[in-house]
Amino acid sequence: MYSTNTKGHCIRDDKTGHINNTHSPIPQRLGLDSAQWLTLTTEFEKHFCYAAGAEQMMNAFKRHTHHQRLRGMTKAKALLKRA
Repeated sequence: MYSTNTKGHCIRDDKTGHINNTHSPIPQRLGLDSAQWLTLTTEFEKHFCYAAGAEQMMNAFKRHTHHQRLRGMTKAKALLKRA
């Protein structure tokens, strides 16, 4: 059994190591609120396929791969607008 926290480390009996407590929580460092973080971590595969990231990065990937559109662009705009 294991548990996690917003700092990003997993506490397990068979795992050593940790993320230093002086760092801000991961969602905060990424500019995400708790609703955005929850959606991204629980529904990731539902919304993204070939690429995931902020809109600018997904557009660059789309141009590079010559795709006309990418699944997840709308979610990228909504969830990662500040990232």
